[in-house]
Amino acid sequence: MLKSQKKTKKFCTLSEIPIFTTIKNHINLTSNKYIMKKLLLLAGVALSNFVAIAQQNQSVVMTTKNLMAPQKRNVDLNKLKADKISAQQAVANKGTAGGSRWYNFVDMLSDIDPNVAQNSKITWLWHKADMLSTYGTTLDTVWVRSYGTSLDPSTVLFNTSALYPGQVAIRSTDAYKVDSAIVYGFYERKAGSTTTDTLRVSFIFGYGNTTNMPVYYFTGMASSYGKDTVRFAHMFQDSVRNIAAKNTGVTTAVVVVDKLLTAASVNDTTSSGLNYFKIAVPNFNVPANGIVGMSVAYKYGAAYTPYSTMYTGTAYNFNAFTGLWYEQNASGFPTYVDGEYNTGFIATQPIASTNSWFGDYVPTWAYTAPFGLEYPYVDIKLSCTACNITGVADVKSTIESVVASPNPATDALSISFNTTENATTKVAIMNMLGQEVDAKTISSVANTSNKVVFNVANLNAGIYLYSITSNGQTVSNRFVVAH
Repeated sequence: MLKSQKKTKKFCTLSEIPIFTTIKNHINLTSNKYIMKKLLLLAGVALSNFVAIAQQNQSVVMTTKNLMAPQKRNVDLNKLKADKISAQQAVANKGTAGGSRWYNFVDMLSDIDPNVAQNSKITWLWHKADMLSTYGTTLDTVWVRSYGTSLDPSTVLFNTSALYPGQVAIRSTDAYKVDSAIVYGFYERKAGSTTTDTLRVSFIFGYGNTTNMPVYYFTGMASSYGKDTVRFAHMFQDSVRNIAAKNTGVTTAVVVVDKLLTAASVNDTTSSGLNYFKIAVPNFNVPANGIVGMSVAYKYGAAYTPYSTMYTGTAYNFNAFTGLWYEQNASGFPTYVDGEYNTGFIATQPIASTNSWFGDYVPTWAYTAPFGLEYPYVDIKLSCTACNITGVADVKSTIESVVASPNPATDALSISFNTTENATTKVAIMNMLGQEVDAKTISSVANTSNKVVFNVANLNAGIYLYSITSNGQTVSNRFVVAH
């Protein structure tokens, strides 16, 4: 039975972000694997220069362009990635199976596109819609109350030996454990403050309606994301605690970790002055096909007068935290890849039942115009004792003697390889976003040279990946197309 409920979503965001009307439809798919929620964007209407919000008998003028705090320091991503070795105590995996690994979706994007490193964003965070702060030269309500991310470790590029040689490869068929996380941002304190604040980080997992992360989708998104249907693993929000919430009827608990912030916490920095806070995650096991959801909230530890000013532009009246974000394509849309579920989320102000996103985190894909807050910068450490290592499918290798030639290729690329067993083997070419651009399947013969030839004359010049998958094992590497 089809049910629908019409709601109106109003985003007080950047000037180019629309107000749009949304219909949420619950649809029982024919597969009966899970129920998906369809959110159909009907129309976008440009925001005016400001929206007046009345709260607690006060009128606060919220300008639509004011979402992100001023970037007070230039965050050099390449330098940050190097600095993280000390923060993470880098994991070294030995042997052919099992181990731990740090995941960061922004880092992966910057590995394939160096321009990502230039697209850092900073946003204020406050637990209620009753704090003002300076956005450039404008005084405005702090609009983001919590943010989050979903991590899909089975993402193709995460498990590519060409990018991550010798790292644990967690596939969709693998169960794994979340060991810890690191939250990055800027923690500032009022001069002389003795208040203890809280960074609250929560973790969930799931994939499908019977889990804490049901798969929802937007339609009519081709003009923005190149696909009519855009799917994401949804996160519900506990509006009281500002954390990721459980799905209705799901018994799997939400794991919540409170990180206390004191005057000493200001010193937990990278060499560039960026604060990082490591979060130990107790007893968090994720079953096969599971996606990790993580939320971050900040709670000021003392009483305050509502609608005070947190930051004047020169000084802090209250302790404050700003989260670090990155935009994949400057002033453009992120790249959507079918079957992958890496997404940024924000929980918006005001929190009231009249807000159509009440009880939900807003995903990156909800915006029909470019939006700067796409992916929060967080590290998540996963471990898997039974997983393979990238480029090593098993102790006994099925795929051997791989040669791709010529490299660089102009018109044709020949990929030759041996398999130790007769098998059905898939050979694929992907761009550096992990999107498959061509693929062929052959019946490979054991202990015989097998060859697949691809026409690359029509591919744009640049770096690509090829992968060979046989009997559940995959070998991949890079090649170059040059015209």
